[in-house]
Amino acid sequence: MSDLLVTLQKKLQGRQGKTVLAAGIGLLAMLLILLSELLPSGKTPSAEPAGQTVTEYQTQLETRLEKLISQMAGAGKTTVMITLENGEETLYALDTQSGQMQQQQTHVLLEDGTALAETIYQPQVRGVAVLCEGGDDVGVAARITELVSALLDLPSNRICVERRRT
Repeated sequence: MSDLLVTLQKKLQGRQGKTVLAAGIGLLAMLLILLSELLPSGKTPSAEPAGQTVTEYQTQLETRLEKLISQMAGAGKTTVMITLENGEETLYALDTQSGQMQQQQTHVLLEDGTALAETIYQPQVRGVAVLCEGGDDVGVAARITELVSALLDLPSNRICVERRRT
């Protein structure tokens, strides 16, 4: 019986040693992760914004509309001008922390210290002016107005189609 107790005691000590070793490795791994978060990553924040500017957005819309309208039958050479209602609007991600009696919201920050953009709303189109060679044709003007209205979700009274001077 005593031999069985000695064998059992040795097995338990071996398991305890493995448990202590596993716990030590786990603590060391957590320490390394913590240190890696505290040390600088070597990444430098970009000076250029990730998205396009309002002017670039406006120019891109105008170019795309010009190209599309000029391909319509009867439209001919086309120039488009778009006016925008307001600038770009950015909604930032919020972190909500709740306690027993109060709630606190803070912006979610990235590694470089900037706030995390959750949603970016492009500026709303206020009006569109289209000058094209076929702008004096009522049918062509109506089709262009319908096209622009459908593409930009804009009422027809905010779209003006006129004949382009040659």
